[in-house]
Amino acid sequence: MGATPLASIQQPRLRDFTYYLLLILALFGMTNSIVRDILGAVPGLGMFGGIWNEGLMFLLYIAFFLKSRAEGRIDWKATRLHWLILATFVTAVLSMFANWIFNPQSLDISKGYGNYFWVDVHASLPAAIYGIRALLEYTLYFFVLNALLDDEVTIKDMINVMIVAATAVALYGIYQKLSGMETPKSWTYSEAESGLTIRVFSTIGNPNSLGGYMVLVAPIAIALTLWAKDWTRRLLYGSASLLMLACLLLTFSRGAWIGFIAGMALYTLITRNKWLALIGIGGLVAAPFAAPDVVDRLLLAFTPEYLEKASNKGRVEFWARAFNIWKESPVFGAGIGTVGDTVALKFNMPGATWIDNQYMRVLAEMGILGFVAYVAMLLTPVFAGIKNVFAAKANSSYLHALNAGITAAIFGMIVENVTAGIFENEVVITTFWPLIAILYVSIRLINGKANA
Repeated sequence: MGATPLASIQQPRLRDFTYYLLLILALFGMTNSIVRDILGAVPGLGMFGGIWNEGLMFLLYIAFFLKSRAEGRIDWKATRLHWLILATFVTAVLSMFANWIFNPQSLDISKGYGNYFWVDVHASLPAAIYGIRALLEYTLYFFVLNALLDDEVTIKDMINVMIVAATAVALYGIYQKLSGMETPKSWTYSEAESGLTIRVFSTIGNPNSLGGYMVLVAPIAIALTLWAKDWTRRLLYGSASLLMLACLLLTFSRGAWIGFIAGMALYTLITRNKWLALIGIGGLVAAPFAAPDVVDRLLLAFTPEYLEKASNKGRVEFWARAFNIWKESPVFGAGIGTVGDTVALKFNMPGATWIDNQYMRVLAEMGILGFVAYVAMLLTPVFAGIKNVFAAKANSSYLHALNAGITAAIFGMIVENVTAGIFENEVVITTFWPLIAILYVSIRLINGKANA
């Protein structure tokens, strides 16, 4: 007799070349800085430190095409998200051409709050290409992994390795705190925080980005802790969760804290976990007594001192600048890569600053068309995850638990990017899009089992 459809679904992939490429990708958060340092120390190989991620991506595409050749067909397993990624790409290109046609202006705020003056901004082709690459390059991981992954065993191994990598990064961050390392004073906003000598950054290089990495992995570890049926896995997943939460706290990143809380609130809602809701409420009530430094840093954002600094070469002024630029070019924006953050600063665009809000930057650079396409692209996986988890009559399977954790992680990251352009960090974005691919594959496997 031939294999049943269910047996086919559950059959694990052989541990071949592709399998190990996937595990290397899952380790990326831990190994990226190590690989860069090793290659940078070898004469003639330094340049490869900056492109080894692209090399890994290329090898995965080779693996996919070899698999497709063996199967006699190429199947990208297209979804609505594929088309939204394409729509975002098209609007980015349109913003580039609109820049060349309409000659938009940008705002220079270098003289301080209220002293705006308009300057011409002309996107070069290299800046536009670099801008599109920064925005969408890592969606290529979604395309290839969504098409390449097809079994639960490989997904489990990837997730376990990802949790190990994030735990190792968290441990190093905790070590930085225990060793007494100090970080730049510029990483704190107020004299009220003079006692805050360390915001841990681990191997990621920046506390906000490290917080983002924890936001992406910690909810998954927590979800698997709650799912685990035996004490060994509960202990392992639970220990990893606690270490990542400790590291998240030590980043003193308000945006990451808020993103994590938002993600876990969504997790509690879609899993209908009343006990977790009670624990969360209890934690918020106890926070002023158990973690006063955390509460003080959160409340600092509402003080006159903070608002004054944020309004003078800080977030409030940067957001206002982006909004005013958008009002001048509402449909197509000022052009991809022209307004702020890494690309605009790299290419010395007139008046370029950090925006500290991913969505305000996209709105200013790509207009309302690009903004709508981009936000829809990000939210679509969240809605897909909510529908899959919330509609399930029983969430006892591994894949349902995993999908709940990934959905919470994605939503938390989307929220965190309201206060910073965390998507520009390579570790964060190289974790974000593979997790979305795993979510879509898991949904497909669940539906396959239901129809078997």
